[in-house]
Amino acid sequence: MEALEIKAELINVLHKESNLLDEILKHQDAVHECVRKRNWIELENLLAALQIMSEDFVELDNKRSELSENADISRDFEVTPALSSVRSKLSKSKLQNKVLNEYISTTKSFLQGIFDEVLPERRNITYSRYGKIVKGELHNVVVNQVV
Repeated sequence: MEALEIKAELINVLHKESNLLDEILKHQDAVHECVRKRNWIELENLLAALQIMSEDFVELDNKRSELSENADISRDFEVTPALSSVRSKLSKSKLQNKVLNEYISTTKSFLQGIFDEVLPERRNITYSRYGKIVKGELHNVVVNQVV
């Protein structure tokens, strides 16, 4: 392929990545809402769709890597805007993932603290295979109220 064809194909792949990242960002927002509203069925559907989109993105990114090996994209004024758009969307996606993970871990530790106070675990001490004390996880808790 000629340099112009490679550049045109590279720009095309970057636009496809950008559009796919727009869809991924929309789905990430919906995932966050599903977690907050505890809509687990919709969450599973969204996560399955995100997995498919992630696989598609990996394919596009591999194609972009192959094309960029043959071209110097860091100094190309036609490629740079599309590349910076993809990079900014990737950063936004990474930030949204981090926020969601922190929300989940904070909520989990808060609830675990409540359960530890309200429902003390067995007095038996359990050790891991490395000799460290392991806290037992709650197996079943029945609450007589719908939240």
